[in-house]
Amino acid sequence: MKFLSLPLLALLLLVSACTPEAEPIVPVEDETVETDTSEETPIRETKNVRYEGMVKPAGISIYMEGTHRLQLPDDKFILLESTAVDLNGYVNEEVVIVGALRPTVEAGGMIMRVETIALKEEPAEEEEETLTEEEEETPTEEETPTEEEEEETPATDTDSDVSEEEREEAMDLSPEVRARTQVMASHDLSTPSEWTQQYCTGHIGFCMPVQRNWWFRSFGTTSSYLWHVEMSSEEMVNLFDGPIRVNLVSGTVASKQATDGQIRVQGGQAIGFRTWTENRHFEVVAPEELEDAVAFITANITPYSEEE
Repeated sequence: MKFLSLPLLALLLLVSACTPEAEPIVPVEDETVETDTSEETPIRETKNVRYEGMVKPAGISIYMEGTHRLQLPDDKFILLESTAVDLNGYVNEEVVIVGALRPTVEAGGMIMRVETIALKEEPAEEEEETLTEEEEETPTEEETPTEEEEEETPATDTDSDVSEEEREEAMDLSPEVRARTQVMASHDLSTPSEWTQQYCTGHIGFCMPVQRNWWFRSFGTTSSYLWHVEMSSEEMVNLFDGPIRVNLVSGTVASKQATDGQIRVQGGQAIGFRTWTENRHFEVVAPEELEDAVAFITANITPYSEEE
């Protein structure tokens, strides 16, 4: 048997003492496995929506979103939030707001990111003085019409149920709107590939095509329409700035003596009728020069889909 020499043995012991023991490998959790999917999925918003109503504090609700709410005339409401305007200054005021509308996290609600807000102006007609009962029942001799005057006086009661917006829409087009009409009429309106834009609203549940050269804007619910959208060759600011107007209204197309998909030209205007759900229908209205555009939009209004 051979024995190691003492120097060699000491050297081996020194080397083994200096060699570090291998540490056990501890698996490290991958912190990137869980991702915030909310950042990857964009929030679907309907922009440039217009509403009228009274601003109220948000109060206690199941939605846990928004700082205020807008009370609508039909006792419904939408939640409000904004970094652009101070909503506290408009509490208990009748206002007109414009912003981007989206569904709340809790199903069934809607919330708007308010971009502009303004106090609602009262119509001047409300300031007119009313006659007293004595003045109404006892006309003076000069005010009492003769039989001949009664026969010659035309009846005006037919205008009593026409809203202010509908009167304005029925008026002759302004020079600015007429000029925009001519520009839009010069575009290709019959080739489907020219209609590359699309307006959609998940809130109301429909989509419609927009010609690639045009601007479009939703004014939301108005005093006359369930939903109102306009199209123009230029950017629009005010109601009726756009030559083409798409209105969702109550009632059937039959109530307007029309049929589904019909295009009617009358009084210098082209009107397209499209049947919709829940006893509602669309009316696409424009100057008669844009009849082809009215026909294309009317035929291609479709139900809204999450894939749009």
